Amino acid sequence: MATPLHTVKEQFGSKEALVAKLVPIVERGEAESDADLSERLLRVSNRKLLRLWARQEKLLAGAGSRDALVDKVVSAKLGRADADLKAKLLGYSTGRLLSMEWGLDRK
Repeated sequence: MATPLHTVKEQFGSKEALVAKLVPIVERGEAESDADLSERLLRVSNRKLLRLWARQEKLLAGAGSRDALVDKVVSAKLGRADADLKAKLLGYSTGRLLSMEWGLDRK
């Protein structure tokens, strides 16, 4: 089994290249610039970066965007649109939303 370092080097070439791919698609704070986010992600372990990349790929492949994923979860839960539930779910992390979608798909 390859280590996270080997996986990063095989798939992306370097940790910096992986971070460069993640910066445009990862959620960030309101006042956080690309440089700040990049600096923060470079301090994260390779394993966590790979999990973040896999989560973003799954989001883009399945729903296409966070808003579409939230709409899908809301309609699966209630069978209709609900602005209050949508506003609440938009505050959840992408991982939590994907987990909710997975749970609803299993029912």
